Amino acid sequence: MNSEKKPISNTTGNTTTDKIKMKDSGIKDINEIQNQSEINRKTKSNFENDSMPSSSKGRLKIFFGYAAGTGKTYAMLEAGQMAKDRGIDTVIGYLEPHERKQTLDKARGLEVIAPKILEQGNLELSELDTDAVIARKPQLALVDELAHTNAAECRHVKRYQSVKELLMNGIDVYTTLNVQHLESLNDLVASITGIQVAERIPDDVFDLAEQVEFVDIEPEDLLERLREGKIYRPDQIRLASQNFFTIDNMKALRQIALRRAADRARNNDPAIGAFEHVLVCLSSSPSNARIIRSAARMAKAFQAKFTALHIQTPDYQEMDDADKRRLEENMRLANRLGASIESVYGEDIAREIGEFARLGRVSKIVLGRQGKQSAFSFHLPLTDRLAESAPQAEIFIIPDRQIVRQENHQRRKLDRMIRSIKGMSLQAFILLAAFFIALFMHIRGFSETSILSVFIFAIMAAVLLCKNMVQAVLSSGIGLLMFGFAFAHPAFTMGLYDKEYLLIFFIVLASSIMAARISISQKNQAHASARAAALNTLLYEASANLQEIDRDEDIYLMIAKNISAFLGRKTVIYPNEDGKLGKPVYSSSPDAFLKGKEQAVASWVLTNNKRAGAFTDTLSASSGLYLAIRHKEKVYGVIGILLDQDPLSADQNTFLLSMLGQCALALENHAIAREKEKKTVEAEQEKLKAALLRSISHDLRTPLTTISASADMLLHSECSKETQRKLEKAILDDSVWLKDTVENLLSLTRMEDKNLHLNKEVIDLQEAVEEALKHAAKQKGEHPISVEVDDYCYANLDGKLIVQMLINLINNAIFHTTPGVPISVICHQDQNDQMIQIQVKDEGPGISEEQKEHLFEAFRLAHNKISDSQRRMGLGLSLVKSIVEAHQGNIEYSDNHPGACFTICLPSGMGEMNETSCIDCG
Repeated sequence: MNSEKKPISNTTGNTTTDKIKMKDSGIKDINEIQNQSEINRKTKSNFENDSMPSSSKGRLKIFFGYAAGTGKTYAMLEAGQMAKDRGIDTVIGYLEPHERKQTLDKARGLEVIAPKILEQGNLELSELDTDAVIARKPQLALVDELAHTNAAECRHVKRYQSVKELLMNGIDVYTTLNVQHLESLNDLVASITGIQVAERIPDDVFDLAEQVEFVDIEPEDLLERLREGKIYRPDQIRLASQNFFTIDNMKALRQIALRRAADRARNNDPAIGAFEHVLVCLSSSPSNARIIRSAARMAKAFQAKFTALHIQTPDYQEMDDADKRRLEENMRLANRLGASIESVYGEDIAREIGEFARLGRVSKIVLGRQGKQSAFSFHLPLTDRLAESAPQAEIFIIPDRQIVRQENHQRRKLDRMIRSIKGMSLQAFILLAAFFIALFMHIRGFSETSILSVFIFAIMAAVLLCKNMVQAVLSSGIGLLMFGFAFAHPAFTMGLYDKEYLLIFFIVLASSIMAARISISQKNQAHASARAAALNTLLYEASANLQEIDRDEDIYLMIAKNISAFLGRKTVIYPNEDGKLGKPVYSSSPDAFLKGKEQAVASWVLTNNKRAGAFTDTLSASSGLYLAIRHKEKVYGVIGILLDQDPLSADQNTFLLSMLGQCALALENHAIAREKEKKTVEAEQEKLKAALLRSISHDLRTPLTTISASADMLLHSECSKETQRKLEKAILDDSVWLKDTVENLLSLTRMEDKNLHLNKEVIDLQEAVEEALKHAAKQKGEHPISVEVDDYCYANLDGKLIVQMLINLINNAIFHTTPGVPISVICHQDQNDQMIQIQVKDEGPGISEEQKEHLFEAFRLAHNKISDSQRRMGLGLSLVKSIVEAHQGNIEYSDNHPGACFTICLPSGMGEMNETSCIDCG
């Protein structure tokens, strides 16, 4: 994309607009720019990561203004015309239908992608057709109104997400944006204009742009354009002039926009903010969003590291669903604004913030204004305690001008009281039991000290059951009052004869409160520890089970079942099969996932490697949440979780992400193992091919040379009859050897390729052995060969292959023994005519232990050497083994003491086949 731009005349025709052009030194790594948060090991934010692959080549340019009517769209169209004139394929992806003649004139000549028309009630809404633009695949697309909120039927909630998808597909985008639509500036703009802008985009989308062009116009000229009707319709001008479009508002917005554009230009300077770290505290307060935005602006201004800290107090478990949702929304907001989300557990908020600030080298802490402190509080204000805990950090208190009423505060207290009724009933029972025991002791004449000890024990037992300090104080006070009224002298009055009881009562009360505090703290910590331990145990067991699984299908099934069991929700996994959804793996009933809409969401996630579905900004109308199972940029599948309008909690999201990470790692290991095995097989095949080529080049050349030379002598020389017969015999012998060798090669190849067809027929083993001896090596005459075959030894086998097998076995015995060594061929048939046994024995030197390991490998000869420069290719025993296995038999080697013995067991096929094992080869 050519970054050259010319000054743009404003649409009034008499004033030149000032433009500030700011371009970064290069396109930032999009994964780094879009990375939402570095997740703490204790908790992971359950908000989507809108990262784009670093291989994306699309570039973004934003025409930036401080209000409507500054000329952003006109400037964008003019830049598009200039790009088209330079030969760049340019289209209008979406143009806001403004009724401005000069703007519409500037769009003429540019190809327009038809918008998607959606019906909403009685209205027709036009939206950017993302799929149509991607299918058209231009070099440059002009898309107006980056902060626009799409209709509910669209794939993405926001238009900036659609623009991201265009960038991911390598399409450059020009777009427009006003300063009030930036998330971090929302509160600031609202405080100036009194208008809360609903359509906002994350600041990192703004920073994603390779180039931002500030389209400027003087505020006075802008208001003049408004009065002339060049921005809004005549019926809207009066209302706009009274509310948003005032001279003070325009000047303030222009200053904010200029500052924000300048801040962006400094983003590439690593020296700025190198030692700054801004920390904002997260809470469920409605005003927390304003505090987060203020902290984000501060982090931007100082170019500082930005962290959002959530302190999980014991009260977190008591929060109602509304507060939890508001807390998650605030976390999501901080995430979008570039904060790293961190979570810690503790009771003392000031101490936890101070400890985190000290360890994290936080330089600035941003807090909201705390409520008025009770006059009966024994604690210093939070800011004072925080100043003591983090003396190295500056503390900024953001005033809360919004009066926030906690309508549900009393309801939450009531709910907690109702949930603690059972505990209080048990405490009352303990105190009543102590009263009756004390009454019995009083009647029996026990001293007041003994009776007091019973009440002390009962009070301590009761406070250990308390869920909060109020219950502890009530239980202790009631127990002491019961003793003082009924048993302390004088009885049944509130007076005390012995004033030392006051000291005892105070000590007991203080001790019980301390015991209750310790007990409550330990219960909360035990609950948190138990939850973390259970989560770690599940993850450990899943990791151990994954290591024992050999098939990808079993990995998907195990992950689906584990996630479904932990979340209590229906789960489905679609494996990635060549970029398409594979056969789904379900954890339970698949009905909820069989809808075409749900599968379309899963397909989109597979293609774009981003989460989508319920409670995300992409295809949010779906019933399920869909995430990619990925390792780095490789996607192995998509998991779908049926949410039913109930989002995942932080713990559930942590477990889900951990399980998906382990699943992806296991699949990656399997893929690596398969690739390694494939390479090993290919290397072995290459090794065999090399051995075959060496054998052919050396071994076949020798007999061919002999045949050629003998034939030449017969044709061109006068030879005696004796010489002529020798030459003819040499030709015959070598041609027979070549024929047998080629036959062995062809047979072995057919067997390895599983293309061998057995032509079975009933053969006489006596005749087969005699036929094999006829074709055995010419050295057979140097060995006494004995044949022993049972009478009527018949079998239903491939006669040609059996003869070839016998020839190779006999030749093997001949070649590996010295002349004169006897060789035996023995054939037996069992009594049931089910199996036959063939043995070929010799009394030669036998085979060494080292050679036995490679006995039936192709291209192997004696001494475990690869066949090379010899008259034999080492195919004999390998072919014999293949023939035997093709007949569903087996072959064994044993020492003959001395010599070697090869024993073959084959089904005869003459009777009914059964599972009778081979007869003992010994």
